[in-house]
Amino acid sequence: MDPVFLLVTVTGVLITGISKSGFGGGIGVVAVPMMAPFIGGEAAIGILLPILLLMDVLTIRIYRHYMSWKMLLPVVPGIIGGIFIGAALLDVVSERGVQAIIGIMGIWVLAQRVWPLLGGAGNGRGRFKPHLLGSLGGLGSVLAHAGAAPMQAYFLTLNISKEQYLAQMAIAFGLMNGVKVIPYAWLGLLNLKVGTMTLLLIPVAFLGTWLGRWLSQRVNSETFFRVMMVLLALNSVYLLVRAALG
Repeated sequence: MDPVFLLVTVTGVLITGISKSGFGGGIGVVAVPMMAPFIGGEAAIGILLPILLLMDVLTIRIYRHYMSWKMLLPVVPGIIGGIFIGAALLDVVSERGVQAIIGIMGIWVLAQRVWPLLGGAGNGRGRFKPHLLGSLGGLGSVLAHAGAAPMQAYFLTLNISKEQYLAQMAIAFGLMNGVKVIPYAWLGLLNLKVGTMTLLLIPVAFLGTWLGRWLSQRVNSETFFRVMMVLLALNSVYLLVRAALG
């Protein structure tokens, strides 16, 4: 096994685990792009999806007492619809185009923090936001492995605590990755031959999840949400750069 590829994969999974349990997935988007140059995007999906599901379960267990199905429900139809639409368009839609759309959306959400009227404050447009962001989350998760930014954009606009935010992000990721198993399996993207690598990465997933929780406990709520905004900005810019450069 290529030691460089192993190091890159372990680093990507560790970052993803820390991101999921400690920062709501804000930087987890880097894992698949880190691995893809070595083994290709489809093989990276085959390795990472079971690991992502494991980390989702671990993170959900940590924050289970803070979860609210009522808070999640508005984005669920969009997430599910976006995933299956994305799967149907997998060979048609450009991944770079999806990355650009999600990156622009993230910048738009940040702009709303400065100018609330951009988000439709004071009129009826806000009611459509959960459906739009849920759909972009599902679509981005399937096509560009970038479902975090739309979910950040939704939950960061709610008046909730740090623990509630992390809980809602965890259950949203769990839903997205769980539903993705169906179209990925149907399309042959889940490669059973990578089972050994998946097993090797399980301890890394546990370590990353633990580190993320440890870090989040040492950051106060005000600082945490400032960090989330910075991560959303970095995530959005990263996606725009990838879309521009390919």
